[in-house]
Amino acid sequence: MKGGWKHSEETKQQMSESRRGENNPMYGKKRIMSKETRQKMSESHKGKSSGMKGKKLSEETRKKLSELRKGKKNGMYGKKRINSKETRRKMSESSKLKIHTIFERYSLFSKVEEMRYNPDKPGEKEIQVHCKNHKCPNSKEQDGWFTPTSNQLSERIRCLEKPDGNDGSYFYCSNECKGECPLFNLRSDPFKETTQPYTEEEYQIFREFVLDRDNYKCQYCGEPAEHVHHERPQKLEPFFALDPDLSWSVCKNCHYKYGHKDECSTGNLANTICV
Repeated sequence: MKGGWKHSEETKQQMSESRRGENNPMYGKKRIMSKETRQKMSESHKGKSSGMKGKKLSEETRKKLSELRKGKKNGMYGKKRINSKETRRKMSESSKLKIHTIFERYSLFSKVEEMRYNPDKPGEKEIQVHCKNHKCPNSKEQDGWFTPTSNQLSERIRCLEKPDGNDGSYFYCSNECKGECPLFNLRSDPFKETTQPYTEEEYQIFREFVLDRDNYKCQYCGEPAEHVHHERPQKLEPFFALDPDLSWSVCKNCHYKYGHKDECSTGNLANTICV
């Protein structure tokens, strides 16, 4: 039939029936099995695949087989491991950092933070530290102590010892102390000297002079002006901060749109360290 012959649907159906008749001894006969026969055949197939044809396992045998399989996979099969409360406590203590270990591993942290073991729990080596809120009874100023969580301890160590640390994550004994402490979320040193070459009164006189000179109009768009822009940023060159020849009036939008962009953007200036 090599050559692309095509059979009609009737011919193909007759050929299909013919093949089924040749291969199937039940061709032309309707085979009906009872429910009992189907169940026996099902059990027979199960028996062939499991090698246990015709056998039913008792509850005890199934239990033994189950334990045997567990024993092959479990190195502790046949051994019942029960840790006492004392054993669990010792295991927990062994995983905790000790003060002498902290001194050996984290020299900077050890110099910044004062530590001690809880005197109320002798032998447990529970580390205690000071709360950063100076008003708290647990603070260093009040000669107080509290027990930090393991997460607090690790975070404080990370912020002091790791390259990405920022000297943050201070020790606080409660959320109330966090909210009350002026150092929480502080982004700059409040005790850093920030002397200006001019007083606030002098700056206000300068500002009014520039606005009045420019008729309170933005020198970019002509809208009412409320800011004074410095051609030379105050942070980089503070001695030119009161020079009206290097300043002009601008509105709020133009001040940040044209005045503070690229290298003179507010973000770049804030990150610049002046010496």
